[in-house]
Amino acid sequence: MKKTIILLISLFVIFLASCKANTGPIATEGTPTDALKSVGPVLGTAYLWITITPGENSAVVIQFGSATAPNTTGETITFDTNIQDISPAKDENNSSYAFQTGTLTGSLEILDSKRAEISFTQNVTPYIKIMEAVCESTAATAP
Repeated sequence: MKKTIILLISLFVIFLASCKANTGPIATEGTPTDALKSVGPVLGTAYLWITITPGENSAVVIQFGSATAPNTTGETITFDTNIQDISPAKDENNSSYAFQTGTLTGSLEILDSKRAEISFTQNVTPYIKIMEAVCESTAATAP
């Protein structure tokens, strides 16, 4: 009986140790650097805007606004080597990141250099849950 309990505890510890994601800043290659707007409105007539700053001082800014980019600051999630709010997720795929702050929990997946998908939950009032919002670059492209 003791051996069975010890075996189960050992397996549980191994499982917990293997679930920890390696943390690191957002990769710079192929990351959109201009403002990204949701394909359609996500809250009534409000669009979701995200801005991604890749590199060692990574940051993701999440905002709600009209069809034009908002001037307000919005919620900023930053990578800090001490706090580590942003970390690779989904089998350590460098284009997918999980983040958690005191107010937001979610994930960001960089689809290509012009699109990203974000899902997040705001943990304080007003409680908001946005699932799989695809945001695209608003920069004009040459035909």
